[in-house]
Amino acid sequence: MRLQRAGFLLLLVLVLPLGAGAVSWGDDFDIAALQLDVRETIDRVRPAVVQINGRGSSFSGVIVSPEGHVLSAGHAVEPGVRYRVSLPDGRRLRGVGKGSNPRADAALIMISDPPADLPHVPMGDSTSLVANQPCIGLSYPGGQLADQEPVVRFGRVVRNSRRRGMLQSSALMEPGDSGGPLFDLNGCVIGIHSRIGLSMERNYEVPIEVYRTFWNELNREQVFTQSGPPMPRLGVQLLESDRDDDDEAKGLAVVAVIEGSLAAKAGIEDADRLLKIQDRELESVADLQEALVAARDEGLETLSLALLRGDEQLELKVAFDVQREAAPEVPLPETDRPDVAKPQGFKELARLAEQFSVLESTLDDACLEITSRFAADASRTITGTRIQGTPWVVSKSSEVGEQPQAEIDGETVVLRVVKRDPGNDVVLLEAPGEQASGISLEKVAAMPATGTFVLSPDGDGDGRVSVVSSLVFRSQKQQSRGFLGVVPGTYGDNEGAILNEVTDDGAAKRAGLLVGDVIKKLNDTMIRTQSDLRSFLAGVDPNAVITATLVREEEELVKPVMLGSLPAFSNHAADQIEKSGRRDGFEEVIAHDADLQPDECGGPIFNLDGEFLGLNIARHSRVRSFTLTADVLQQFIEEATQTGGE
Repeated sequence: MRLQRAGFLLLLVLVLPLGAGAVSWGDDFDIAALQLDVRETIDRVRPAVVQINGRGSSFSGVIVSPEGHVLSAGHAVEPGVRYRVSLPDGRRLRGVGKGSNPRADAALIMISDPPADLPHVPMGDSTSLVANQPCIGLSYPGGQLADQEPVVRFGRVVRNSRRRGMLQSSALMEPGDSGGPLFDLNGCVIGIHSRIGLSMERNYEVPIEVYRTFWNELNREQVFTQSGPPMPRLGVQLLESDRDDDDEAKGLAVVAVIEGSLAAKAGIEDADRLLKIQDRELESVADLQEALVAARDEGLETLSLALLRGDEQLELKVAFDVQREAAPEVPLPETDRPDVAKPQGFKELARLAEQFSVLESTLDDACLEITSRFAADASRTITGTRIQGTPWVVSKSSEVGEQPQAEIDGETVVLRVVKRDPGNDVVLLEAPGEQASGISLEKVAAMPATGTFVLSPDGDGDGRVSVVSSLVFRSQKQQSRGFLGVVPGTYGDNEGAILNEVTDDGAAKRAGLLVGDVIKKLNDTMIRTQSDLRSFLAGVDPNAVITATLVREEEELVKPVMLGSLPAFSNHAADQIEKSGRRDGFEEVIAHDADLQPDECGGPIFNLDGEFLGLNIARHSRVRSFTLTADVLQQFIEEATQTGGE
């Protein structure tokens, strides 16, 4: 690991379009070496990171052997289920779920017919990890991606908790990432993505040592929770009785019988009450489990079971054909495991943005805050980006309303809206005069590779350092649509859209729309059916202000309505963060893993040489922020200034 070999003081001089600055690091922290290590590690391990599909779900995994062992998360994999395993090079292979330990959240999928050139990576050592050790996550989250490539996140080890059995890192995760690998900078898997918390640093991984511990069990098709033979199951759901002297309350009540189970084959039915097994009275579920384990260990092939069915006591024989042999010995794929130096943590990673304070304080002169009005009593503030040597300011269009103004060089000025691009959600504004500070569109960097560190400056803080998560791609419009908060129907003979329901927390309620109102027109679009209303909303940005023309009790009314975003219908931690209202549908973007707040969109982003890369346009999800490329921004500005704007 090159970073650990750096033992000198590095003075990194950056070429800045807005001035000059320098960054110095501690004696053993080399940011240039770190960047190189991250990029090289990603290139080395990416071919073995896979997307897995089966039974309507999509999750991630990593291949760790030429024989086709794929590590993934226990909550995602079912033993015996067939899965499609998709490689970054476009190949699609078949696999089958093997062992799954839901308690440890570890699972294994075996590729059925592995090719001779199957990419794979080594399993590392999670027992020796230290706090602030660099790490890299690769996986396939749900939603929008660039081609077949896994998404990249950079982080650090927060803590390695042996007591809780989980590894915590700051490499971000969200739904779809489950089962994806966490790597050290030697290219070894040190953990598998498991779950997240509300805090951005609460990203929990299954330590790779768990997979070594349960390797034999993981190679057999079973659900298990401990090493050794699997727990025998009768195949019933039970309810324990109250403890009293009533004979009818003795035993275990059968709530349900699982189809195909030992109980079903023996003739046990719902509402039966299990009294004894092998002459052992059953007073708790633990009694039954202990009796089954004892029968397994004794090698019994038939069990004697006493039960009560209604008023009749029955004796049944249960064919005890459980798997009693120990898990097969399967060699661990350790042949490719490299010899590595002792892990090292770097305290600078816990406050990485602070290390770039000199550079950030120079670049943040390009940022300003734009305040505008969206309704008589509502205003919003969004970040804008100044263009040096011009009067131009660019920002996120859906967050810039009427009467925009900003503070420039200590003076509050009114900004004129020159042109909006609804497709890319960008707006060009004009300040009163040319600006001495700002970005230079003549000094634009080439699009960075995945794993490249980038900096989003902040006019009031340290800014945010992140890594490029994916290559340039087109973002399709999926989630970004206006939300009115109504249940519409078609009124009369295609005479409008009647509101059959108005939700309490929707835009229609806030605007004073009522059940029974008939919407005739939205802006200049005629609404004849409920489908017309839905189609209009699908093409309007969330939080846009529209004009609704409606009829209420034969009176025509015109009401301004400030729309909202589609509400989240999930309680998942990934859906609890605030996202941009308009967060997809852009011509050309890159994704990075900054914890960017929605009101920080509209600001610039740079590489660590201070070269302009593009405009932060949306907080898309827990993990991904989108940047509109400089090429798209340049083209928009050229067209807007040539045509004279709106």
